[in-house]
Amino acid sequence: MAITLPESFLPSLIVELKTPNITGITMAGSFSRGQGTQFSDVDLQLYVTEKPCRLIGTLELRRWQGFLVSIHYDSIEEERAKLTCPWDAIWAVPGLRQATILYDADGSVSSLRQAALKFSWSILQSAANQFASNELSGCAEEAYKILSGLSLGQESKVLYASLGMIFGMAKAVAVQRGILIETENRYFDLVQESVGYSNEWTKSFRLALGADAGSINVPAFKTRGIASLDLYRQTVDMMNEIILDEHREVIISTLNLIRTAGY
Repeated sequence: MAITLPESFLPSLIVELKTPNITGITMAGSFSRGQGTQFSDVDLQLYVTEKPCRLIGTLELRRWQGFLVSIHYDSIEEERAKLTCPWDAIWAVPGLRQATILYDADGSVSSLRQAALKFSWSILQSAANQFASNELSGCAEEAYKILSGLSLGQESKVLYASLGMIFGMAKAVAVQRGILIETENRYFDLVQESVGYSNEWTKSFRLALGADAGSINVPAFKTRGIASLDLYRQTVDMMNEIILDEHREVIISTLNLIRTAGY
């Protein structure tokens, strides 16, 4: 059941967070969409001129009035740059579009949000194709590890490499198709919906992910490893036309190795 934040929550938190270093504060995520529950965190974006020296990475977690608050730190320039990078854009664009502006010192946050509202994926499609091709080439290493793990019966090696393959192939599809992710909770849903739930790609994806069960007579790690290899093959087939020449030899030789190994 959706809940609302206490009336004093955001005003008191803004007073706590505001410093001369902060140029803007926005709220995104489930509470910004009116979908927050008792299990939701409060997603805040703090736009700063300089990140706190205590910070490791770009995220800080706090408790405030009984809620978990996720605080992301970036400069306006860093966030605007995300609109020019395919992988960053599929997250940043919907995040900015749905954001509630809580503080905007000089209008730069409003300007950034307007850029997201006007954003068109077409300007990034060529770069997105290159990104996907590079992902296919890079995940050849995961395929080799899976094949090695399967041949040696090494569960950990197969599962670890399968995770890399799953995320790599999902990333390739999401970016190449320009799927804008309004919430990370639906990331896998949106990828599957884009390809189609009845598609063989999705069937392999779900087996590799562990969302669907395989044969009870086959160890789970083998099922997931084999499904990951099949997922790789099907992603290559689906994106064959956009694979760059510089990546094709590695990709094709990997497919041949998978076939030779009997998968």
